[in-house]
Amino acid sequence: MKNIGVIDIGSNSMRLMLVEIGKKNYFRILDEAKETVRLGMDMTIDGGLDPIRMEKALSALTSFQSLCEGLGRCNIFPVATEAVRRASNQKEFLDMVKATLNMEIRVLSGAEEAYYDYFGVINSLDFANGLIMDIGGSSTELIWVKNKSKKEAISLPFGALTISNQFNLTEKMNSDTEKELNKYLASQFKKVTWLEGVKDLPLIGVGGTVRNIGRISRKTVNYPIDRSHNYQMESSEVFDIYDSIKYKNAEQRRKIKGLSKERSDMFIGAFSVATALLTFCNNRQLIVSGSGLREGLIYEIMRGEQVIKDVLDSSLNNVIKTLKIDKTHAYHVWELAESLYTQLKPLHKINGNSYKILKTAAMLNDCGKTINFYNYHKHNFYMLTNFPINGLSHKELILAAYTMMLSVKENFDIDNSPYVTLLNEEDKYVIQRLGIVLRLAECFDRKRNGNITKVVCKLKSDGLFLHLFSKGSTEGERKEVESRGAYFTKVFGKTLQFE
Repeated sequence: MKNIGVIDIGSNSMRLMLVEIGKKNYFRILDEAKETVRLGMDMTIDGGLDPIRMEKALSALTSFQSLCEGLGRCNIFPVATEAVRRASNQKEFLDMVKATLNMEIRVLSGAEEAYYDYFGVINSLDFANGLIMDIGGSSTELIWVKNKSKKEAISLPFGALTISNQFNLTEKMNSDTEKELNKYLASQFKKVTWLEGVKDLPLIGVGGTVRNIGRISRKTVNYPIDRSHNYQMESSEVFDIYDSIKYKNAEQRRKIKGLSKERSDMFIGAFSVATALLTFCNNRQLIVSGSGLREGLIYEIMRGEQVIKDVLDSSLNNVIKTLKIDKTHAYHVWELAESLYTQLKPLHKINGNSYKILKTAAMLNDCGKTINFYNYHKHNFYMLTNFPINGLSHKELILAAYTMMLSVKENFDIDNSPYVTLLNEEDKYVIQRLGIVLRLAECFDRKRNGNITKVVCKLKSDGLFLHLFSKGSTEGERKEVESRGAYFTKVFGKTLQFE
């Protein structure tokens, strides 16, 4: 195992992510730190970084370095973006950091910054086509993703700080300024000719501005999940939020639930960029990505330029390795569950594709036991709803958590559970049946030795007949299944029998 520290020196904030990378490319986040330095503000007449802000940046880097050193051996990867990239005194700043901390900062080009945004997003969200937007302090990166590949990318020389300063938005915006700003942004987007090809695609937002928009939305609707990554909003909702706050003054913005006080003064400027792009490209949806440049660097360190083919499978394996779950048992349970689910379609009659939900529940059904065997189903539920599992929507994640719960507690009261507001009657129907399928699969590998290699199901008028293929005696597994027979009959109206 090795520890790495990725430092992102942005125009507004500086961030550190400390990560442990294990064998076979699994990783876990150990710590994070953030300092709002605003290196892109108060630039000198000749375009240089302000000396006072340079000292603040050096102080932040000193603190970050100490956090890294606290882990023992730790490789540090510091990168800088737009503010340092365009600074006339860039060399002076880099030399000062090198002389003081013996730290060499890599200044990313606009193309490199866009690439790492793309690489962080594509490896943590399950999508093939979309437009990625990263609104930074002094630049905005746009990346067109087609068939999971980066087709086009550009770094535009404006962001939250520069827009706020250019249009005097830190205190308040009025209708005249809004018209002027929208006209300016539309003219900038028109220069990017390839944006015509991304009309109607989902817009995937990276960075603090988009996370704050998502947080305001979640607070507004009393959303039960406290998670930014893969939070999805219809564009109409984004416009409604924007219209409700765009003319508020600085003091009023600081009282908005979900909006960071550190970001309130420049939030309207950055939010305007997002809404202008949604309008220009006619995007129907805004998706929040919790992964971006820093995660892109981490994935590159681990994988080179190889894009993850199956985001969910990779994420599940990362959890299995981190928690030291029995991978052989987890995969065998999933294989059995998948086979049962497919064979029993005429019986469970679940519409649509629930394989991802069942796969997540099957492979992580032992996660709670890493805390304590007793009441492990409760630990399962909490861990699954709070783990950073990629490749699932929020609702799919909740459905997987309920599937795990119902596979153990048949009488679990869904209607009095924390996330019931996200479920409809069809969802309850699905998780009840998935829970039974998962329970049967667990019964068939109760010994954790792969004894049952295959199960063939035959549905007849008087019951469901199971034929077991095994390496040895099946008496123990049969008893486990029979103990669930009454509930199976109650739900499906069929008896469970063995051939």
